Formats: sequence, structure tokens, C-alpha cells
Amino acid sequence: MSIGNRGPGRTYRTWAIGALAAVMALAPAACGGLKKSSEGSTDTIRIGYVSPRTGAASAFAESDAFVLKQVRAAFAKGITSGGKKYKVKILDRDTGSDPAKAATIADELITKDKVDMILVTSTPETIHPVSDLCEKEGIPCISTIEPWQGWYFGRGGTPDKGFKYTYHFFDGLETIARAESDMWKLTDTNKTVGVLWPNDADGAAFRDKKNGYLAAGKIKGYKIVDPGAYESGTKDFSSIISKFKKQHVEVLAGVPSPPDFSTFWTQAAQQGFKPKVATISKAILFESGVGALPNGIGNRLSSASFWVPQYPFKSSLTGVTATELAKEYEASPDSKGQPWNQAIGPNYALFEVANEVLSAVDPKDHEAVADQIGKTKVDTITGTLDWTATGEAHPVKNVATIPMVGTQWIRDGKGYKLNVVSNELVPNVKIDGKLEPIS
Repeated sequence: MSIGNRGPGRTYRTWAIGALAAVMALAPAACGGLKKSSEGSTDTIRIGYVSPRTGAASAFAESDAFVLKQVRAAFAKGITSGGKKYKVKILDRDTGSDPAKAATIADELITKDKVDMILVTSTPETIHPVSDLCEKEGIPCISTIEPWQGWYFGRGGTPDKGFKYTYHFFDGLETIARAESDMWKLTDTNKTVGVLWPNDADGAAFRDKKNGYLAAGKIKGYKIVDPGAYESGTKDFSSIISKFKKQHVEVLAGVPSPPDFSTFWTQAAQQGFKPKVATISKAILFESGVGALPNGIGNRLSSASFWVPQYPFKSSLTGVTATELAKEYEASPDSKGQPWNQAIGPNYALFEVANEVLSAVDPKDHEAVADQIGKTKVDTITGTLDWTATGEAHPVKNVATIPMVGTQWIRDGKGYKLNVVSNELVPNVKIDGKLEPIS
């Protein structure tokens, strides 16, 4: 899930390679090849945690302060591996939603802070530069909150060749397509779907003919209307809206950034385009994004959600359930009065995986740690993560997947409540109510 505008004709991958090369040039000491073991303290495990706590993608890290407080408390007792007890130090860093800063932070964590592992989350702009540098420098890295196709194929992975040090868990485009189309079936439409896929890393991943949104065959019987990639920061969506109206689009799907969707959805209301169902990724994942839409027009928007408190899962690290974790967040001063949000689950699960892996092998042996991630199956707050499975749970090397449910935002007083309206992928999740058509 990407954000920002890198200018016409500049793909994320080209930009990121240049940014990474610049970091390497400035830090030649970091380019000494793969490191087998840490040069830091032998009795302390140092874990880097990188996220976009400020900037355009800051909504993804709204719960960071809470999550970090919880996991630091859990790790206060240390980690025991091979009969030896290690202290744990978590070094959290903010990228400001800037790819260049993300690469610089990763370099500093590796060369100056001598971390044993890096955990990174939320959008390609943060995840890719960090993962790429970790792969180059031989540092075990686990990432989340980006559809796996963008992470894997967007970084040069192929069906035959994956990565040695970098691993990922999250949903895939096939899961998003399934969860969204499950919601489309809940109301009567003409089965004509308009898509908002921008000219960025996410839009390219969704549109990809071989591995994208339509490739997995989860959407059948629907007509897709694709008006073409638009540039991030577009101020006038009239031509796209006009095409949707002419094609009688009654279902909207897409992966726009929050500012772009706000512009589009406001203009759509003004120009009389009102589909019956709108399933939107990224822009409306969080209540803060929906609440920022003017005049209450966020009401009845839908999204495929990757974590909800109703999930029947609990943490292998602390034993807390999804429901309990969400309630603890809302009661915490770190929530600043905001309701739970989806990012809590995957970001918390990063540390569950780290604990499982670092307890199983010598945490100072980077090759052993990286190899162990690929052998890991662990129950987490997001469900079972299994890098040893076959099929959709482990579609390619280095990737484990998580489930999704269909959800809808319903106006609740001054704010919005996220209701589960479809649970075909996780049948034991309680349904909150029926999907309400927008029009």
C-alpha cells in the first residue's frame, strides 16, 4: 500500500534503487558483504522496529506507542535460547513516510546500532528500502502491511527465486479480491465495477495482469471498467467520474491514498456518481481516514479488513486475545480517545514471530535466524502464520498469509463504527449486521 507522488513516469522500484544506492555510497562500511553474526553486545538481542509514524502514511502507525509499550513489557523478562538468557532492546524508528529516510534508518540500525533483526511495517515506501538493505547486508528482516505480491514481485522475487534474509506476512491481492467480491454479492447490482488504481506501486500491483487483482480468478461474472492510472495528487477526477457514469458503474473498488480518495469521493457526490457499493483499500482502513471525509460521505463505505477484534485468535507472546488487545488499546492513553484500528494486529504479530524465531536458534547467528523464519509456524493475534505450509497460506517462498473479512463503516454519532458484514474467509468471526447499500 503506497503513498505519495514521485512524479510522472517514475516507478517506485526505479526510485527506490536510486535511493538505496545513495545510502550505500554514503555508508561504504555497510557494504562489506553478508554478516553471519552480530558485532554488538553478546547478551542483548537488539531488534529494530521501523514504521511511518509521521507523514502521509502516519495512520498506519497510530497504535505504535501502545504496541511498543505492550511488547517491551512482554520482553522485559528477556528471551532464552539454547539455554542462554538474553536481554531484549527494541529500537523504534520513524521514517516520516519517506523512502530515502527509511533506507538511511535501516543503514544506521545495521551499521551503528548492530541490530540482530529488523521488523518493518506499512506501505512499500517504508518496507521496500528497509527490506532491500537487510537482504543486501544479511540482516534478518520481517515485514507486514503490504499485499504480498507487491512486496515479493515488486522487489524482484520470482516463482523460482525468493530471498535469503527477508520475509513477509500479510494478505494478498487474491484475498482482497475475494473479500471485496463477497461484499458485492450482498446487494443487487448490475455487476459493473469501476476501479481506482493509481500510478504508484500499489496501483501497478493491483493492475498487473499476471499477479494482480484480477489474475487469481476470484472475481467472476463482473465487468471491470478501468479508466487508466491516475497520478497521485490529482485535483480533478471529472473524466474518470464521467466514464464511470457512462458505463453505469454500480460497484466501486480501488486502492487510492486518503487525500486522493477524499478528492474523488467529494467530486463524485457533487457530480451525481453514487455507486451502490464501494470497497476501498488503503484510503479508508482507519477511522481517522473515514472521519476526515467531508459532510459525512464516508457513511456506508466498505473495505476488506485484515484484523478485527472479533478474530478468534490470541497471542503466543502474552496470551492476550484479539478482543482483549483492542479493548486495552481503547482504554490506554496512547489511543488518545480513538477506537481500535487494524494495524494493531499485524504490528503486534511482528514481535510474536520475532520471539518465536529468536528463541529457537542462536539469535546472534544471522543466517540461522533467517533460515529459521522460513521454518516457522506460529499462532499469533492475526491467526496462524506458517512459512512451511502449501497453497494460499504460503504462496511463494518468504511469504505467509493472513485472512480477511468484509467490513463497512456506519455513522455512529460523531464518528464511525466498523461492522463485519462478510465472513466467508473466517466463518467463526461474528457478523455485526447486513451490508447497507450506499444508494
